[in-house]
Amino acid sequence: MSWFSPNPQPKLPQNENAWRGLIRRWKLSAECQKIRYDHDFLSPTATIYHWPATDEFSLNWLRTVGKCVVQALDNRSRLESEENLAHKASGLRDTVRQLIRQHEPPLLALKHHIADFLRLEPRSSAKPVSATSLQDFANLFKGFGIPLISQDFREDSTFAAMRVAGPNPVMLQRLTKRDERLPLSDKQFAHVVPGDSLDAALAAGRLYLADYSQLDGAELGSTPSGQKYLYAPLALFAIVGPRQQLTPVAIQCQQRPGINNPILTPGDGYNWLIAKTIVETADANVHEASTHFGKTHLLIEPFVAATYRCLATRHPLAVLLSPHFEATLAINGAAYRTLIAEGGPVDKLSGGTIQGYRQQAIHSVQSLQVKDEQLPQTFALRGVEDCEVFPCYPYRDDSLLYWSAIHRWVDDYLRLYYLTPTDIALDYELQSWCRELASREGGRIQGLPNDGSILSVEELIELVTFIVFTCSVQHAAVNGPQYDCMSYTPNMPLAGYRPAPTSTSGATEADFLAMLPTLDMAELQAELGYVLGSVIYTELGQYPASQFTDRRVTMPLARFQQQIVEIGKTIELRNQSRRPYQTLAPASIPQSINI
Repeated sequence: MSWFSPNPQPKLPQNENAWRGLIRRWKLSAECQKIRYDHDFLSPTATIYHWPATDEFSLNWLRTVGKCVVQALDNRSRLESEENLAHKASGLRDTVRQLIRQHEPPLLALKHHIADFLRLEPRSSAKPVSATSLQDFANLFKGFGIPLISQDFREDSTFAAMRVAGPNPVMLQRLTKRDERLPLSDKQFAHVVPGDSLDAALAAGRLYLADYSQLDGAELGSTPSGQKYLYAPLALFAIVGPRQQLTPVAIQCQQRPGINNPILTPGDGYNWLIAKTIVETADANVHEASTHFGKTHLLIEPFVAATYRCLATRHPLAVLLSPHFEATLAINGAAYRTLIAEGGPVDKLSGGTIQGYRQQAIHSVQSLQVKDEQLPQTFALRGVEDCEVFPCYPYRDDSLLYWSAIHRWVDDYLRLYYLTPTDIALDYELQSWCRELASREGGRIQGLPNDGSILSVEELIELVTFIVFTCSVQHAAVNGPQYDCMSYTPNMPLAGYRPAPTSTSGATEADFLAMLPTLDMAELQAELGYVLGSVIYTELGQYPASQFTDRRVTMPLARFQQQIVEIGKTIELRNQSRRPYQTLAPASIPQSINI
């Protein structure tokens, strides 16, 4: 069957509004056919260089982002005021503020000013010098609040919490045997965890490794004053004590052990703090290129394109997915032009080159198998699924609630239209959609059902659950913490400015401050993290009132919305007995990847 089959004797609209609706669908269909895949820009992945006008930024989106831009510009203005400079930022701030307050502002002007800011050109007076104290970093937050993590980022408990509730909470892997790359001795382990042993921890499944080997050999970036540094560390953690707390045990800053690459432990003073910061820098770079940009933005782009190209606007799958695709092509296009452009913010801030960043993103998509990305399965593959052994993992625990709710919603919805495998097989639009996603000439998505042929309702449900979850919950999980965790540079710098320690002792606070980004780059990181992590446009489950015209959808949708309310209550309750994790509160999860 087809949901938009040509009719030999079509029923013509009977009133003006119906005619207008038909014309809009014709125009959209014509625009969608102009969408073309580009396999050269980020070769060999598929990107899109044209999208329908309906996927451009809406006025509401521009206003939402504009408010955050105003705050960031206010931050710049206050810094300029303290330095007795002409308020260059205040002019743009006032212009954007005035535009977003207008009832019908000129969209092109508003879009232009927001894009102009997002290029994040450093202030002319921003100083490319190292901080002399942590207060220098705190002084960069004038127009928006300094994140709470600035108060305890040096604590080992905070370092551990970042692995399970930070912006990149997907790196821990359970160890089943000793890793030869990290030759930690029994004595060293016992010194960190008295009364425990490596063998006992291994046998009980209580050892976990954060391995950043994908950064090994990365081409290093540079600044006008010298080279930046980016390492591929190994960080070992253990679940210890009666409260089963995740505890950092050891860090090796590079992959291969050696005399100049010592294993550092919590007793090593500032050398330990520097080692933790090197891990955070690696985590930030893997997050930005792979976990965030690659596995959400870049991965979903072909799904959006194939949906536009292959499914009619009233096809049930297109009706379900379109709110989850809102502004995704537009925000990706903006990123290509500004954020990840040569000389753009990512190029300035990252420890590696922009070419290396792009290659990481490409590899993350090319190596991803959709069939292996069902959320419960991802935790099992990393060995972190057992809540009794690993009891406090906020990202895992909260995201699984949403996965279950989304799966139920998608199941209820799709079974309204597909009752048997025959219904699936005869929907040529659906089969065309899946084939195009897998095609070398199309989306080049790996690991789709049957290499691009959906044979059952269950296969479709699993795939659509993955898509909706990735567009909403997963993107929120990795995007939101950019303000809370990443805008305060000492917690998670995007580049190192000094080499890693070559011994276990001797470092001072001055050495720690010197390896952090210079203050001009810290200011850019604060602004970028604030804007990207503060924009929340739309909310999961709150579809437009006219989205579903089929009355049979009413009850499943109401059930889904109520489940989200209950999830919010569960998260509130959990936060009373753990370090608060607000990233996946319902109000923090947009429907789509739109920032």
